[in-house]
Amino acid sequence: MTWRDRAEVQAWWALSASDLRVARVVFALQPPEWHVACFHAQQAAEKALKAVLEARELPVPRTHDLALLAQRLEEVGPVGEIAEASMRLSLYGVGPQYPGPSGDANEGNARVAIADALAICRWSERVLDGE
Repeated sequence: MTWRDRAEVQAWWALSASDLRVARVVFALQPPEWHVACFHAQQAAEKALKAVLEARELPVPRTHDLALLAQRLEEVGPVGEIAEASMRLSLYGVGPQYPGPSGDANEGNARVAIADALAICRWSERVLDGE
């Protein structure tokens, strides 16, 4: 059985894909919603990493801290290539959900957030496919 046959893993993966799609859509809106793009980029990466944890039958913690999730995945494989992206994206896990200044939510940071999410999703898929 592959990870694509496991309902729990597939559910995390589908949520990740949905969040990545939303991040891209709201980035392209006129006017763009950069803080929403950053938030959904973080969510896409979070759910992709949680899909890997689920596939490896490791505990899936209730956290938005991507650096912590990446650290837990070190036993699965090298996470060096996603370590910096995980740290950058962790900033958007909670902040954009609440009223107040959006901080780093601008076009450049939203673009980087989406690229980071895509990198983490691709890394996760490679790890999952290598099972």
